Amino acid sequence: MPRSDRSTDGRTDGRTDGRTDRSTGPSTGPSTGPSTGRSTSRLPERGGIVLLAACLGLFTAFVQTTQTIGTLAAVRTDLGLDSADLVWIPSTYTLVVASVVLGAGAFADRWGRRRIFLLGTLAMAAGGLVLVFAHSLPAVLAGQAVAGLGGALITPSSLALVTHAFPDPRRRAGAISAWAAASGVGLALGPITAGLALRWSTWHTAFWLGPVVAALAAAAALAGVPESRAEGGRLDWPGQLLATAGAALLIYWLIDGGHHGYTAGAPLAAGAASVVLLTAFVVVELRRDRPLLDLRLMRNPSYGAALLLAATVLFGFVGLALLQVLWLQQVRGLTALQVGVQLLAEFATFILASVIAGLLGRRVGPAPLIVTGLLLAAAGAALFARVGPADTFADYAPALVVLGFGCGLANAPSTALAVGQVPPGKEGVAAGTVNAARQAGAVLGTSILGTLMTTRFEEHLGGLGRPRPAEVASAFTDAVGHAVAVGAVVLLAGVAVGAALLALARRGRTAPAAVPLTGPAADARPAAEVRRG
Repeated sequence: MPRSDRSTDGRTDGRTDGRTDRSTGPSTGPSTGPSTGRSTSRLPERGGIVLLAACLGLFTAFVQTTQTIGTLAAVRTDLGLDSADLVWIPSTYTLVVASVVLGAGAFADRWGRRRIFLLGTLAMAAGGLVLVFAHSLPAVLAGQAVAGLGGALITPSSLALVTHAFPDPRRRAGAISAWAAASGVGLALGPITAGLALRWSTWHTAFWLGPVVAALAAAAALAGVPESRAEGGRLDWPGQLLATAGAALLIYWLIDGGHHGYTAGAPLAAGAASVVLLTAFVVVELRRDRPLLDLRLMRNPSYGAALLLAATVLFGFVGLALLQVLWLQQVRGLTALQVGVQLLAEFATFILASVIAGLLGRRVGPAPLIVTGLLLAAAGAALFARVGPADTFADYAPALVVLGFGCGLANAPSTALAVGQVPPGKEGVAAGTVNAARQAGAVLGTSILGTLMTTRFEEHLGGLGRPRPAEVASAFTDAVGHAVAVGAVVLLAGVAVGAALLALARRGRTAPAAVPLTGPAADARPAAEVRRG
């Protein structure tokens, strides 16, 4: 029977403004005692299936990244591509995800979080199938773009579903840690599935994994995930268009500039246009009653720190992982499968640390875990920066373990800290914002560190004339070490600024929790949070 409950427990349902939580799905059992809103009925019983669907969905978004990198050499040989074309295969996926993810969170809040999640799984499966049957560069790029749309829809909607399903902050922290661990599983299995496919079949076979897991995620969502949305209000279409176009041009500048120079014609024009569009986005958002991104939340130092720290984690983890893959292939001469197996030392500890973060976060809170994790990540990066061309796995395995553990320890708490700072009904927007920050960090990490490595390597080769293989290996190792050392400095700088902002919040200069809305925006807040079973 449909019912309407009013609740005063928990962050999400603890409303004092007359907002209600209505459920229209079939009852899962008789109520015992007074109603306390959603936290006493379906959500605890369905929390497991919600988390399962969200984790499966997020897995597909991250396995696509490392799976693509693992198959690049085979794709290049099969299709006869040059380096300029090859770089856009993984970059197309990144470009679409990073440009759409912010708006996807708002769509999830307005049109239904489960609905957007299901659309994401459909797009991810469709993109994977295009790649399975692709035999030309345009087909590969199309598959990556469609899969990127799926990843952009899945990532914020899956986090919003988890946040909405676990209103208790302590249970939510554990659920978000499990959700974050799924990304590590995806990153870990991507190179291994690519290597197995290349060993026994062709690169096309590797991309069957995405559609299969996406179908499982969709089945779980249809079976037991309730629909939820923020009722009322309109989408901020001007903000959506400006944010998407501005972010796309900014990411294009970072990616293309990293290979052709940031001041080259096309990248420079894209960068200038992105500045204009993103400036217009800020102006528009400050004047909207219901903005896509409520910039007033930035008054809260904890929220700003959470976004910065989330971006820093992915800057280090993804950027340094790319350098490690390149070094293992170019210097150590490992196959894609061997690279995947060795990087399990990093990815497995990332997953383990995510689980530990979920357990410790309930006791110590997210801030100590984020700071400790990033310090460990910086230490791991510093260790890997000292790697030599003749080093074996036993020599650099400690660096992989420390880096993976540090990033895993900081990843989920930085996300939990961000989503815990927003008003009720904004779960999708919060998820979109923090994931946009994460994607920006990942893109910056790969583009900046990759450019530093390439530039350093070319400088070394320029002075060698006709270098011997040992000299090439030494020059490449030096270039990787230089870029990794810069990555370690960025990790330290990010944790220093983030810790300062968190300390500012603790001193009480601003409210440590969600910034309340005032003025026209407060009057325009959704009247209810609708859930459909």
